Amino acid sequence: MANRVGRKIYRAGASYRKKRAQKIVKFILAIILLAALVFVGYSVAKPIYNFINEKKDNSSAESPWTPPVMTDAAEQEDSTDSEAKTDETSQAETEQSKPKPSGSFSAYQLPAAALNSPQELAAALQGVKESGYTAVSVTLKAEGGKIYYNTMSEMAVSDETAVVSNMYAAQISSLIKAEGFTPIAYLNILEDNNRYGEKRDGSYHFASDNSTWLDNSVANGGKPWLSPFETETQSYAAYLANEISGAGFEYVILDGLSFPDFRNSDIIHIGGSVGSADRYKALLNIADIAAKAVESNGSEAMIMLSAGDILNGKEEVFKPNELTVKNAAVVYAPSEIGGTVMIGGQETAVAELPAYDKAQLIFSEITAQAGEDMSIVPVLRKSDFLQADFEASISALVDAGYQSYVIIG
Repeated sequence: MANRVGRKIYRAGASYRKKRAQKIVKFILAIILLAALVFVGYSVAKPIYNFINEKKDNSSAESPWTPPVMTDAAEQEDSTDSEAKTDETSQAETEQSKPKPSGSFSAYQLPAAALNSPQELAAALQGVKESGYTAVSVTLKAEGGKIYYNTMSEMAVSDETAVVSNMYAAQISSLIKAEGFTPIAYLNILEDNNRYGEKRDGSYHFASDNSTWLDNSVANGGKPWLSPFETETQSYAAYLANEISGAGFEYVILDGLSFPDFRNSDIIHIGGSVGSADRYKALLNIADIAAKAVESNGSEAMIMLSAGDILNGKEEVFKPNELTVKNAAVVYAPSEIGGTVMIGGQETAVAELPAYDKAQLIFSEITAQAGEDMSIVPVLRKSDFLQADFEASISALVDAGYQSYVIIG
């Protein structure tokens, strides 16, 4: 039988095993030490890195100072927040930042002279601020046609005397907003005696020779008036309404929606349009044109009416079922009401009523005639009241639930 050589088995000695274990321990310790160094290095390096970058960023931001754009606080917050949100959220923020009516206000209408300069406007606003009003109304185009802001309208500047202020509409609304008020603009549309252009564009004309109609003889100071039938007048109203609402005014009060006091001879010379029973539709049309221009900028339009003319049936534009404008600023002057008025179809004596009761009765009837779709904003002129009657009338309207009102000083 041949001899078989078995496998040789070598066994490490005790000293070898000890050296091997020491190497493993040293390797593990090296790994731990390296990890510790990396952690500490990052912890130290990151603040240093951030500090260096902050210094770099601050250095690059040091540019010449420029005045900030005048915006209200809400617009600034919307702008800041939108940078950190998704496109979808940013779009929603943009929609919310558009000018929107506040829903209720107590407004004070400043005299037109307050727009002579930024300094005069600032002083007037401080006076209003101390009285607790939440909104300010300014006259941007007055009865007679004077324009109290620097309009870009070509028709307006064609009369050298029409524009009487150098302040821009956006500047005016920004100053009002900066004091925490809701800005409201007053715009008289048709009670305009300016002489626009060589042909008196927009005015009433004689049918025979197309010459400009005047409300009296030249010797007696006769003046032209804007006609709602003229396309130039309609375009002019739309331009001004768009320019004003686009400048940041949240409400625009449209006034002067009426005809001059025509004589019978005037109606004959001008033509049948001004003597027709449905001439009021021209007033409705121009009110609609101006209101749509206002609403295109996210603002709200109101037509200004007379409480006395509504109750006496003389307010031609007051056709609630036909009007597209559903907000009416109604001027309440007790002296224009008379001793008796029609209330609920019956003649009612109001002369001896206390101021509180009279105000509630008058506006209750006007609101009833306006219907549910039209909102009424009372307008009171302080000079039309004794102080006690003025305060009582305001209290009556607030108690009756009118959430907004305008006071003319």
